[in-house]
Amino acid sequence: MDPMSLSLLMYLQLLLPSRFVVVETINPDLSPSGQLPFLKNGKDSVAPFSSILSYLHKEASGLSPTVSRPHDAAWLAHAESNLGDLVLHMLYSLQANWNELTHPSIVYRFPIPQRYYAPHRLRESYKSRLESSGLWSLPGIEQEKKPFAKSAPPKEVNPRDRFLKVFEREKVLDKARTTLDLYTRLLGSGSFFNGDRPSLLDAVVAAHILLLIRPPYPDPLLQELVTTSYPSLIAHADRLYDLTLSAPMPTRTESHSGSLRSLLPMDSESEQDIWVTRLRFAFAGLTLGGIITFMSAGPRSMIR
Repeated sequence: MDPMSLSLLMYLQLLLPSRFVVVETINPDLSPSGQLPFLKNGKDSVAPFSSILSYLHKEASGLSPTVSRPHDAAWLAHAESNLGDLVLHMLYSLQANWNELTHPSIVYRFPIPQRYYAPHRLRESYKSRLESSGLWSLPGIEQEKKPFAKSAPPKEVNPRDRFLKVFEREKVLDKARTTLDLYTRLLGSGSFFNGDRPSLLDAVVAAHILLLIRPPYPDPLLQELVTTSYPSLIAHADRLYDLTLSAPMPTRTESHSGSLRSLLPMDSESEQDIWVTRLRFAFAGLTLGGIITFMSAGPRSMIR
């Protein structure tokens, strides 16, 4: 569920198609920067995202590079910040999405006892970022689900709280429209942002759009906005997905158990369960991040 890990994976498929292995991990302590994703190539361990890009461009200098323009760096920073805020809002801020999708999809990635506190610590780590951008749910607007809530009598909603909820949701939509309109204009009628060949900017924007539209969000606030109002961005994201992620790629999982299935709840396969599986494997298992090992002229390397 980390958009920058997905961005890196898609870009690597453009730069070094199928010449790397994705290793699933939830342990950022393995990274030299303490952040995911990171890259391993032989004895080299590289992080964060910007350093990985520099390393790849140096190591893969003999390959045909994807097209970029001088001002792409500014757009990349804008996308990581602004589109990233929208994705994090959907995954971590909206209470229904956290309770019914995000938390269930990550909790079984942690061993006991970490699974009882690590997901909430992860969510808390995004709070200050989302608060500063006005995308964190206000107290009392989204109510935490309580155990045995089905047997409790329905709680009367204060009219003021209802008004505040509508106001806050509209404020989020306005902020999202401002950001998405920029990328719609930048893309124009083209297939890619820089002409007829995809670039790093295409991978980064597409990764964020995919994470806004593909998960089965219980609260589809921004999902509905994108699907109804931004068809060109959806077509662009689908185009990048088909180019980079539609075919299987080598993956393996660093797990506290030996079974991949043990990472998933053992309940019946609901729509959410199916999406979690698809995210982990079709999206190369980048639930929290990943390690990518890539193959240059020498031995295979790895991205986590």
